[in-house]
Amino acid sequence: MKAVDEKVGRFIGNSDTVFIIPPFQRNYSWDEEQCCELFDDILDSIKKEKSHYIGNIVYYVGENDRAGFNEYILVDGQQRITSILLLLCAIRSKLSPDEVKRLDKKFLINEDEKDEKYRVKLKQTDNDLRVFEKIINNSSLSSEEKENKLFINYNYFIERLSDFDEEMAIKFYNAIANLDIVDLNLKIEKDLEAVQKIFEKINSTGKELSIADLIRNYLLISNNSDTQKRLYDNYWVKIEDLYQDKDKISEFAKHYLITKRGIWAEEKKMYSTFKLYFDNSDIEKEDILNEILKYSKYFNWFIDENCPDDKLNIIIKELNILKSDDMYSLLLILFDKLYENDRETLRKILDLLSDFMIRYRIVSPTNGSGDIRKTLFTLLSKITKNEISLNYDSILYELSNSPSPGGRFPDDNEFKDALKKYVNTAYAKALLYKLEYKEVKNIEVDIRKITVEHLMPQTLSDEWKTYLGGDSAASLIYNTYINNIGNLALLSRPLNSENSNDIWDNKRKNIQDSQFVLTNTIDKKCKWDDKAIQNRCNLIIEKAIKHITSPLERDRDFELVEVTDNFASGLYSAIDINFKVTGRSIKSIIFDNVLYTIKGWYELVAVTCKILYEFDKEKFENIVKQNKIHKSTFKYSYYFGNDPIICKEEKYLVSPYKIEEANCYVESCLSANRAMYYSLELIKEFSLLDRFKIEIE
Repeated sequence: MKAVDEKVGRFIGNSDTVFIIPPFQRNYSWDEEQCCELFDDILDSIKKEKSHYIGNIVYYVGENDRAGFNEYILVDGQQRITSILLLLCAIRSKLSPDEVKRLDKKFLINEDEKDEKYRVKLKQTDNDLRVFEKIINNSSLSSEEKENKLFINYNYFIERLSDFDEEMAIKFYNAIANLDIVDLNLKIEKDLEAVQKIFEKINSTGKELSIADLIRNYLLISNNSDTQKRLYDNYWVKIEDLYQDKDKISEFAKHYLITKRGIWAEEKKMYSTFKLYFDNSDIEKEDILNEILKYSKYFNWFIDENCPDDKLNIIIKELNILKSDDMYSLLLILFDKLYENDRETLRKILDLLSDFMIRYRIVSPTNGSGDIRKTLFTLLSKITKNEISLNYDSILYELSNSPSPGGRFPDDNEFKDALKKYVNTAYAKALLYKLEYKEVKNIEVDIRKITVEHLMPQTLSDEWKTYLGGDSAASLIYNTYINNIGNLALLSRPLNSENSNDIWDNKRKNIQDSQFVLTNTIDKKCKWDDKAIQNRCNLIIEKAIKHITSPLERDRDFELVEVTDNFASGLYSAIDINFKVTGRSIKSIIFDNVLYTIKGWYELVAVTCKILYEFDKEKFENIVKQNKIHKSTFKYSYYFGNDPIICKEEKYLVSPYKIEEANCYVESCLSANRAMYYSLELIKEFSLLDRFKIEIE
């Protein structure tokens, strides 16, 4: 690296030099405020008769095939150089023809050069190239081109110079040439990694670069400007053209990286992880760009829901409604391997993944994303490493044997129970749409144009309250069934708006006209109350169990988390739990590979008691009778000594939780640590620690 104090006139005025703004740089972006500041600083330097420093110009010398001709590839300073050249173009209107000719030859054009690449002193990015060269050549611009920032700022400079006479213009021209810069030649020869590091460091102090910006720079950087241009035109331009929202390129890059590594990448570390991975691989950058272009096409199908295969596109829309973003990396691999080769298998696998997500979202085995990512990324990794055959049966087997309980494929019992309770309307739409599709084989209405109607409305009018038996009865029915799957029905948007909160006698007339079978087959004569909702719920559950694929029976144990100093969410053997759990959530207990879902720490001791009572009733009764699991306090004067955790009488407990099977009560008012402690003590009494696993997050 070599830094030299230099004047703008000498730096830009070097003969046989062209400045290249590489395609990985941003387009010209200066606003009037920055142009005004530059102009005023030059005026101030004339007034004070003192040159003004405008910053560093950082570049490296590119390869070229012509002796004596230099390519300066700009890393930093392109916005300033561009603005100075625009100012020089503007000042030509105030100079004599001879002065204009000298200015053009020295600062703007390599006059004797026939190769267009080297003729204009500053080679802009493709988006700005045409407008900039027209300004340099003093050519007319179209109305659209005049909207470009280059012309807007050029015009601003012309207006600022309008009151200058030729003498003042000459002073201003000389002051521009006298501006101070630091000429910073990186002199790195073939060390492009150093260029990238310097670029990242320089740009970290300005407008933050997106992950897509950084990856583009990393993949396009080259000693040869022709190579940069070729890679940019052949790959990156085509990649960008796929996305209306350019921010989606960064999102795509995350999923592309997951396809390579099989694990999640944190947003803050995504670029460094991307760079580290490919720096340590043998993959050529052009091969990476080629694959990114191919995968981007698929990713665009996912986010814009425009897959050319209509059947696949229906499933993609279902997956998006089910918030399946974490699945995109897996989908990239599946489409890459199957779309052109075996589309029927691809459809079957995507349909299975949709079924998995319907069950997963409605049952909600976990509140976080880590578990489902582990399930999906484990599957992805096995596919990319050829550890499993890429077919429907293999995918079903892997989904059925998820690594963690929180990422499991919910079985029929869990699915039925969840459908009887609260169902998110978005997930209900995906389920009902799929059931409709399975029943009739063809739905003319796009899922995005369908809405979910609450048959008993979300806001009960006085008429509805009377209809349901008065305030008290209506309140009970409402709270129990408002989001039960039996109360939810597909309707087209116009029909839904007509229905609103209408009373049932009016609403059902419109429902009969619905094109959806599961909606229009509702009994015309029924009263829409709790019994009707239950009946329809049972009907939908029956169809859901029939049409929405259920998992295979597990034949592989869940993976255990190793206990370390740093807590990690996951499944722990009861033997290994010797750490505090304050601030953590409990999700489930597994005993002999049977999973029991737990809502919170308050349930832990109770569920443990239920399991152990079923295992050995007599032993459990003796433990309760002898008060073996108890507190260290004597607050309640319990006749067996210390305050109990499990007893036959609720009066000895702060917050009793009844276990019907064992006809006893369990203390539920416990901290997370105490709930874990008493549960483990109880399991120890049965000598079963090695057969219990507890899922904590």
